[in-house]
Amino acid sequence: MRFRRRIRLFPGVTLNFSKSGISTTIGVPGASVNFNKHGKFLNVGIPGTGIYDRKSCGGWQ
Repeated sequence: MRFRRRIRLFPGVTLNFSKSGISTTIGVPGASVNFNKHGKFLNVGIPGTGIYDRKSCGGWQ
């Protein structure tokens, strides 16, 4: 079973809760940065197409 809950703090900032932990996403449709326990991730895509790419921007030190 999967669990996910998103809370929009204000435009462009979302707090994400899931079974595996908490993360924060900052950005706009098409480009965002996600911070979680595994590090930072850059997400870019073309909204509405399902085409996207996700790259790690480094782990926590």
